Amino acid sequence: KTVAEVKGTALGGDIPAGVNSNDVVYVNNANSPTAIVGYRSGSTWYDANGNEVQDPTVIAKATSTGTIQPYLENPSQTTLSSNAFTTYTPQINVMPRIAFAFPISDMANFFAHYDILTQRPPGVGYNLFVPTQYMFIQSYISSVLSNPNLVPQQTTDYELGFTQVLDEKQSSALTFSAFYRDMKNMVETYRYLEAYPVSYLAYNNIDFGTVKGMSITYDLRRISNIKIKASYTLQFADGTGSGPNSGFNLANSGSPNLQIPMPLNFDQRHTFLLNIDYHYASGENYNGPVWTTHSGKSIQILANAGFNLNFTAGSGTPYTQQSNATEGDPNSQNVGIGISQHYGLVGSVNGEYLPWQYRVDMRVDKDFPLTINAKNKDKAHPCDLLVYIQATNLLNTENVLNVYHYTGSPSDDGFLASIQGQQQVYSPSTISPSAYIDQYKLKERDPSYLAMPRQLRLGVEFNF
Repeated sequence: KTVAEVKGTALGGDIPAGVNSNDVVYVNNANSPTAIVGYRSGSTWYDANGNEVQDPTVIAKATSTGTIQPYLENPSQTTLSSNAFTTYTPQINVMPRIAFAFPISDMANFFAHYDILTQRPPGVGYNLFVPTQYMFIQSYISSVLSNPNLVPQQTTDYELGFTQVLDEKQSSALTFSAFYRDMKNMVETYRYLEAYPVSYLAYNNIDFGTVKGMSITYDLRRISNIKIKASYTLQFADGTGSGPNSGFNLANSGSPNLQIPMPLNFDQRHTFLLNIDYHYASGENYNGPVWTTHSGKSIQILANAGFNLNFTAGSGTPYTQQSNATEGDPNSQNVGIGISQHYGLVGSVNGEYLPWQYRVDMRVDKDFPLTINAKNKDKAHPCDLLVYIQATNLLNTENVLNVYHYTGSPSDDGFLASIQGQQQVYSPSTISPSAYIDQYKLKERDPSYLAMPRQLRLGVEFNF
């Protein structure tokens, strides 16, 4: 029941003036209420005097049973019925995009844009309506329930920039830009504390975050054979959660829902990019080496050939350091061998960063112009055959994508050297300690913790 339904009754004589008529009423006993102990407006709780409280367990302790007791419309009803649900409110999203460029002169340009982008909630498993989860909610208290009442996630994007041409031929330019992205209604695991009849976990639109930074870009249009693009981006990404399940451990611990901004998982502070493209033209524009045959015919051996070199470097993304060794990935407390452990936090969440990553990719190609003959020469079809060889991670750099949070190493979680690990290795139930160690080390070498090694690809493209 709400405040509006209770006002004017014997129980609602002392309702505080600041309480809204749509607030839910909580009493000392759901079956035979004699006093109001609190109110709730959405996720905001108030005590009997209308004062906001941060922890609703205070209201639960004020009841005769020690558990939360809402003022029920039908206390004798013990089975779930359709009147426990409501129809989803359709969401109307307006997504304006405003962009403009203002030429200051022939050599300079000022630009800006403002966007509002919305995204539907994550798919199946997050906002799917599953009535059985509520019918048997006592069996789902350790799981995360889907929430069909999720609203779209929204990102507001701002950018302000300036471009300056560096030479009279307008072949090169330098661009400065600053950006800011505001993210809200992001989906995260949420604990519905003191829900009735039991507290439970479900997804909710509670997370928010910001991404802000600046970038500098240098562009050199093709001069003769070469084209260059170089850029540097400085970025700060902070928010209350990096994904729908990033707050599971906190919510599952029974703690109140805390919204503390911290570095997001994709917070890459520094990013460098350099792309060099060097290609020869053909015909009159060719300026490469020429091979002259005995008959005096000149062959442009590097016509329509060249290479593209791409170099990227970026600082590491954050992770949370732990104070003790755990078996396997700390995000899963029961991995592989089945040793369940909890880990301690060192510093703050996402307070440590992975090493820098460096990568060089290269592609060498040559285009061979062809003509598909036809009976009528006027209808001959020009086409071309492109042959290329591509090398990804040309220098075979070992880039670390993830580490074990205790050691900071991608290949050693520290468990074997720990007291718990030694006890497990030399336990009477362990048949062969040496075999245990060997197989555990194999398990530690997770290939997803390192980027792909050098790969060579030979390809052919036929365009017509």
